[in-house]
Amino acid sequence: MIVRPAIPVVLSLLLTLLSSRPAGAQQLGPSTGGLVAVDQARRFLGHNKRVLMIGAHPDDEDTELLTILARGLGVEAAYLSLTRGEGGQNLIGSELGAGLGVLRTEELLGARSLDGARQYFTRTYDFGYSKGLPDTWRTWPKDSVLKDVVRIIRRFQPQVIVSVFSGTPRDGHGQHQAAGWAAREAFQAAGDPTRFPELLTEEALAPWTPLKLYRSARFDTAGATLTLEGGVLDQAVGQSFLQIAMRGRSLHRSQDMGVLQRMGPSLVRLALEADRTGAGGGALFAGVDTSVAGILPDSPAASDQQRRDEDVRFATSGVLCDAVSDDEQVAPGQRVMFSLSCWNASRDTTSVTGALTVAGQSSEVFRARLLEPGGMLTANVTRTVPADAPLTQPYFLAEPTRPGALYAWPTGPNAAVGGEPFGPAFARAEFRLASGGALRREVVYRYADQALGEIRHPVVVVPRVGVALDPRSGLWAEADALERVYTVTLRHGARDTTAGKVVLEVPAGWTASASQPFRLTREGEEAVVRFTVRPATVPKPGRYLVQAVAQDASGARYAVGVVPIEYPHIHPRQLVRPASAEIVIARLALPPVRRIGYIRGAADRVPEALHGLGLDVVILSADTLARGDLTRYRAIVVGPRAYETEPALLEFNDRLLEFARRGGTVVVQYQQQTYFRGGFAPYPLSLTERPGEAPLRVSAPRVAEEDAPVTVLQPGHPALGVPNRIGPEDWTGWVQERGLYFARSWDAAWTPLLEMADSGEPPLRGGLLVAATGKGVYVYSGLSFFRELPAAVPGAARLLVNLIALRGDARGR
Repeated sequence: MIVRPAIPVVLSLLLTLLSSRPAGAQQLGPSTGGLVAVDQARRFLGHNKRVLMIGAHPDDEDTELLTILARGLGVEAAYLSLTRGEGGQNLIGSELGAGLGVLRTEELLGARSLDGARQYFTRTYDFGYSKGLPDTWRTWPKDSVLKDVVRIIRRFQPQVIVSVFSGTPRDGHGQHQAAGWAAREAFQAAGDPTRFPELLTEEALAPWTPLKLYRSARFDTAGATLTLEGGVLDQAVGQSFLQIAMRGRSLHRSQDMGVLQRMGPSLVRLALEADRTGAGGGALFAGVDTSVAGILPDSPAASDQQRRDEDVRFATSGVLCDAVSDDEQVAPGQRVMFSLSCWNASRDTTSVTGALTVAGQSSEVFRARLLEPGGMLTANVTRTVPADAPLTQPYFLAEPTRPGALYAWPTGPNAAVGGEPFGPAFARAEFRLASGGALRREVVYRYADQALGEIRHPVVVVPRVGVALDPRSGLWAEADALERVYTVTLRHGARDTTAGKVVLEVPAGWTASASQPFRLTREGEEAVVRFTVRPATVPKPGRYLVQAVAQDASGARYAVGVVPIEYPHIHPRQLVRPASAEIVIARLALPPVRRIGYIRGAADRVPEALHGLGLDVVILSADTLARGDLTRYRAIVVGPRAYETEPALLEFNDRLLEFARRGGTVVVQYQQQTYFRGGFAPYPLSLTERPGEAPLRVSAPRVAEEDAPVTVLQPGHPALGVPNRIGPEDWTGWVQERGLYFARSWDAAWTPLLEMADSGEPPLRGGLLVAATGKGVYVYSGLSFFRELPAAVPGAARLLVNLIALRGDARGR
């Protein structure tokens, strides 16, 4: 039974610097948080309840349970995700891999700002879908995964652990199984001083013994031993815990996770797996000492109690404080002005102390300054960004390599940041009142948008001269010695003038345009320089590197740029990206007719890869799909998940089918439920066992092993021989997977061309299907061209070119 809370938090004021969230495009300025924030902070005081939930990915967590715990029971709750979800797809932008991991980390933090929990991670990199534990442990070092989970348990010190997964094959995804296994193993290992003793000697993390282990029983009602109610109405916001949780769930926008905020009762079920208290699972904390008297000094619980108390004292003081800078993007060596200000909106005189931390260096700006009722205090200070200040980027991306699919974390004095969502902000402020209240804020740059109002951005360190090279990768045909054009974009990060020259460094034997001068006189100014590059007369197959470098008059070299990750629902972040491009030269023939239409899909860089091969690729707009002349194109390619991202494709799909019937070639890359349920193909095609079967949400066939053996079913088919003869070597070097959302059943009009399977599984034939339609040809392929072509995998490019080259008079059966 849950006691109904009086007023839960709906603002983000009380979040720590490591997990502060924006309220959207128009953001909340200085605020006390009001009565709701005070009430929520107080609910954590006076007891010691701590729960750690463990899962594998962002969006695996039981958001409703976290909301019940933090909002309803005042529990210090946290979610530990083994990964940041780098292996997923992106429905809202172009980020994949590590960039997607940053975006999904921010989406998690947005959800945590609503449910009231906090967020942790291990070092593991999501390498994509795996079908079992053996496949997962081939990539992840098992002992390292366990050590990271033990690390977070010892740091957070939960009394109760909740595992989202069972650690058995019923979890499905092998990484899910790994998370369930790790939760069970860590429950035993975390309190054992003989396990990972280096965590004590190197990170001061002493053994910690959790008392209870629960497993989510959401889909195992018979095994449940504890039921919690999520349908409790929160009188302050007028929604239940479930509804609040679903708002957080819907912040996983990159993963297409928007859900309804359903009213009514809702039960969350847990199953007790292990109990060191002997009290059983009838109540979550039965047998657990949750008293304040039981809190150890200098423990995480003691620190949290102090922080919550400081939050309450500040929020009830009637004092508002803020910290802003006069610049958003700062360069090493630059002088920046920071303003710390406070306003006493109460009826009592108080005193306030303000401190500023910039690049890890802290100093007081003012001490015990009296503020009369209605009084305003502003202090401006100037700081110089250290010349050796690192560029702002997520700490887990500071090292360029990931041995064993693990991120490299800081060691030594900075080891404590490992496992946090992000490191401390470059600039942050702390305000303290004589009453004992404290407020910690990230320093921001703010400006007024005439349409949106006040916009706040974090202060970040950027290069004096940022350098970006486009394209960043490319696949070239061995016989193609034509010159290519590369674009170098310079962005000035400093306020003074920087002049010098730009050069493109190419492999030995290659030629590039001569260096070109540049002069940048204001912050944010950009200059675009183009270079022509010609390979050696007869370039040999292999991988080659092209590097763009800007050198200023003092001889300093700049060879990296920054890439923003910014959406209305997340806190902005930036990545540091080398200004280099990898070129892969391979055996590859192109069709004689090279103009194709392309309908871009989700996180889709395939058209750029095809253009780099020398094909004339035209992105088709919604207007072109509606009324344009499609006969201008020999073939039209539909990007991955385009039936979800391009509404015009659904509305005018008949025009695409008519294009094929009149002799055109249509190649549809992998699609999800919308495509299969909607019947958009010319003949029945299904993810279920029989075409036309009830459109339930089913598990889509896939081949997750990127090196899975491939058998050719139609050796003489033009798709496998013209203009490139596809052989065994074309299936080497694939990344992450062979493909996904293979058809499970299809009409007799379709011809399957390939057969493949993951280890120990029956073969799948729905990954590449071809059908004649009228005078033309229609192709559906679940192969992951959207991953392979941007990674310059020759075999995948050769096959896609063949599919584009198919003609209605050479379809083969």
